[in-house]
Amino acid sequence: MSSPGRRQNDRGDLHASVRAAPHYLLYPAAGAVLGLFSPLGAFLLRYWLADPLLKRVWAQHELDYNFLFYAYMGVGSVGAFLIFGYVIGLRSERQRVRNRVLSARVDELHLKSVTDGLTGAFTHGYLQEVLEIEIQRALTQKTPLSVMLIDIDDFKRINDSHGHLFGDRVIKETAETISANVRSDDILGRYGGDEFVVIMPGADAPTAVHVAGRARAGIAKNGYLATISVGVATVEDPGKESPSEILHRADMNLYQAKHDGKNCVRDYCALPDVPRRRQTDA
Repeated sequence: MSSPGRRQNDRGDLHASVRAAPHYLLYPAAGAVLGLFSPLGAFLLRYWLADPLLKRVWAQHELDYNFLFYAYMGVGSVGAFLIFGYVIGLRSERQRVRNRVLSARVDELHLKSVTDGLTGAFTHGYLQEVLEIEIQRALTQKTPLSVMLIDIDDFKRINDSHGHLFGDRVIKETAETISANVRSDDILGRYGGDEFVVIMPGADAPTAVHVAGRARAGIAKNGYLATISVGVATVEDPGKESPSEILHRADMNLYQAKHDGKNCVRDYCALPDVPRRRQTDA
């Protein structure tokens, strides 16, 4: 790294250290510095008012005869500012801690409001907002964007045969397996009871199909009696497609996957009269 770069990093580290310092230490230190300005300011003011022709003689005389006065003023000012700074610093530090706790609580509540309690995946409403943002980003940056719509095969049968607790376990395990097999930039959300959506920024059709296949294979071998069907749709024209239209195309492709025997990935639909929104498995 170059010397200017090192100096810039050093300044950044110094500023970060100052900001992180407890206020009950930082404020007294600042007070001590201010306290030192009292005798210095008094001396400079008297020096400025002295006869211009005798300033040097006056300064030497002043220091010889009034040094103890300036020292007493300095000690008193520094002590007073130290105590005052410590008291104010304690109050400020308590407030900073409260603000930090409050900020962490707000972040926690926000996270809970946009994530599903069972799986930790994002909620349906939040996915809609993210998808709108990613469409605009794809339009601006001229990058591809794909969406995966995932449905657990025959989930109602699994739920009825093994109970709702086991069904919840399957949903949670499915979400964890999908999350482990998609890319780090992909955004996983729970779209419905046993359905998930993965928003894939920067993924073209072949990439999306490959990742979907990897997630499908991961679910098929997880030992929870469940498989998934996946519909993949790639945004063709970010300026003309809405989130609902993209999700509808993914839904049509998912319908094709169900029709083709389930436990597969499809990025096309050759079936006529596909319903706008399925309520049950094909």
